[in-house]
Amino acid sequence: MRFSITLVLISFTHILFMADSALSANCVPEQDSLSGKSSADSVRKVDMVDYLVKIFKVKNPVEKRDNRKIRFALFPTTTSSGKTSFTSFNASFLLGGDATNTNISTIYFYPYIGFGGQYGFDVQSYVWYPQNRWNFIGEYFIHNYPQNTWGLGGDSPNDYETLIDYDHFRFHQKSMKEIWNHFSGGLGYALDYHYNIVVRQSESDSLDTYLPYSQSTSVSSGLLLPLLYDSRHNSTNPKQGFMAALTFRFNSPYLGSDDKWQYMFLDVRKYFSIFSSRKENILAIRGYYWTTLSGTVPYLDLPSVRWEPSPGQASRGIQQNRYKSNALMYFDSEYRFSITANGFIGGVIFGSVTSVSQYNTQQFLYWHPAVGAGIRMKFNKYSDTNIALDFAASKGFFSVYLFIGEAF
Repeated sequence: MRFSITLVLISFTHILFMADSALSANCVPEQDSLSGKSSADSVRKVDMVDYLVKIFKVKNPVEKRDNRKIRFALFPTTTSSGKTSFTSFNASFLLGGDATNTNISTIYFYPYIGFGGQYGFDVQSYVWYPQNRWNFIGEYFIHNYPQNTWGLGGDSPNDYETLIDYDHFRFHQKSMKEIWNHFSGGLGYALDYHYNIVVRQSESDSLDTYLPYSQSTSVSSGLLLPLLYDSRHNSTNPKQGFMAALTFRFNSPYLGSDDKWQYMFLDVRKYFSIFSSRKENILAIRGYYWTTLSGTVPYLDLPSVRWEPSPGQASRGIQQNRYKSNALMYFDSEYRFSITANGFIGGVIFGSVTSVSQYNTQQFLYWHPAVGAGIRMKFNKYSDTNIALDFAASKGFFSVYLFIGEAF
């Protein structure tokens, strides 16, 4: 069954890849750069900094901004769980080369604090060397993270809600070398260390079985084998291209892991320009499949909603950690459109569906849809970085999301 699902998703990947190739052959490449120049647009683009320049009467603002090699964004946002981040920092830059042959590199920094006692900081990095010869993707964080869980399976009842208090240290790093144009592969390392685990009394038999009250720590340490196809120019705000990422993780006691176990994560994303010759209106599609392959997986490392090992915002409108099992599938589509001609204000509407398997199977019996809409405000026109405010809901749950960039 797992092989059949993987085959279907790989076939879906191939179809989108062929669509991407066909569109690329018939479309003029869009300039995704840090230069800020837009020869195709007759209306001058503006961003939040332009308005601040007027307010504070900065001298020679265009010259100063044009000469910068690194583009920054600093804004209060929410974390993936919806908790408040009091500062979010984004830096976009070209690491040599130019925008015609080198993707834009981006680094995110999220220190945050939440009303539920959560606090910590996250760092995410996406670094491209000149001509995309090397690509480095990293995620590093330390959390104090009390969070609710509902046991395993797609139909876990609300009565199973249980608070788990724990600290979490993560170090994930992938290093990839270009093999062919847009395609790279390499090696990486992943460490997830959960400690100070405290579980309140639970009504869930699965929680009692897979996370005993006596367990205070869990360590998962292993190698990553990543493969990546990415024809996007700017991952902060993609307007074209196709991405498919396949990652295998192999945890082993020889590397310090408590148990030997493996997982696979397949993430596919495609972007279509529609209803506009200037590529201001985008249909973005995403799907991923995350499954354990073998071994005994610690409860806190099992596939779970909004914990996927991949950048972006997934399952908006569904509470983080609400569904957990040995396998998870997710599909999302989002329509992005401009509202003002100068590019300052835009909007999105989106819908998604999420499902986890019945535990220890590949049977996806329960599907959980979510819908939402949002506003985009151009924070930096040079890096094409937006401030995103999204409202999303599913059955019995509603949340607001504020973040830098796009959901995916």
